[in-house]
Amino acid sequence: MGSRPWCMKGVMMVRAALVTVALAVSGVAYAQDGSSQSNPEEEWNTLPGEKKAPSAAPPVSVELQPPPPPSSSPRDGAPAQPVAGVSSPRPVLEPNNVSMFGGRSLGFLTRGEMFYLGFPLIGIRLSIGLLERVDLGIGFDSFYGLMNEPLATLRVNFFRGTNWNMAAIAEGGPAFFQSRASSDQRGPRWLTGRRNGNLRGGVVFSYQGDHPRAARLFLSLQYLLAFDTEPYQKDPLGGVPASLQLGHNALVRAGAEMPLSAKTSFVFLLGLDVHGRPEDSIVMPVCSVGLVTSI
Repeated sequence: MGSRPWCMKGVMMVRAALVTVALAVSGVAYAQDGSSQSNPEEEWNTLPGEKKAPSAAPPVSVELQPPPPPSSSPRDGAPAQPVAGVSSPRPVLEPNNVSMFGGRSLGFLTRGEMFYLGFPLIGIRLSIGLLERVDLGIGFDSFYGLMNEPLATLRVNFFRGTNWNMAAIAEGGPAFFQSRASSDQRGPRWLTGRRNGNLRGGVVFSYQGDHPRAARLFLSLQYLLAFDTEPYQKDPLGGVPASLQLGHNALVRAGAEMPLSAKTSFVFLLGLDVHGRPEDSIVMPVCSVGLVTSI
């Protein structure tokens, strides 16, 4: 009987130990149950002590779009404000069709003016379109005051294309010299081949590109007939000369009218004069610059 209390005490200690083990096992099972409900495989893939990185949020696509243009329309009479990033349309250029050296006529009642200076002559022309393809005008040429020649001019544009033009031209008038023919050895007569009356005729070809301000290239071939009403005899035994002598000359001109605006062009001209009279220079170069306009 003396050992009974000790046995009872041992039984109670064993029972308490079993209860403690049961509670610990049930707590571990409950913890494993809560984690396995979210993802059962994570228990085997994750090592102890590792923290699971939070899943990244799905990317959000953002498309950058330019701001819409202002919807407010300009008031009547107010200039439109330019929009940033949008280029304004280029202004349309008015074509330059005013030609005084080329083959294109001015057009009905269209005026044209030009002046030029160079060697050996300076000159001016004023023309108006009598018809769409016929121009009539007046002019004046001068060898810097030593010879002065008023002129009447005519141009007939008999072919007109998109780029090419051809015309027949004619000029004529009397010439007035400051010195007599007998004393004019190397003066304006010798240089120009002109005499007291002069008549020129020929054709002119011109080409202009498609651009409204393209240069207008021209080439003219002319024949100059000179009327000498004061001939003189160099040889004392040559007899009395005829009261009228003729001179035959060939004129070649080439150059360009380069538009500066719709009504104005700069002109550059080169040429050769071939004289038929023995007392004149055989060949004389020509160089001139000028301006063509329509006022």
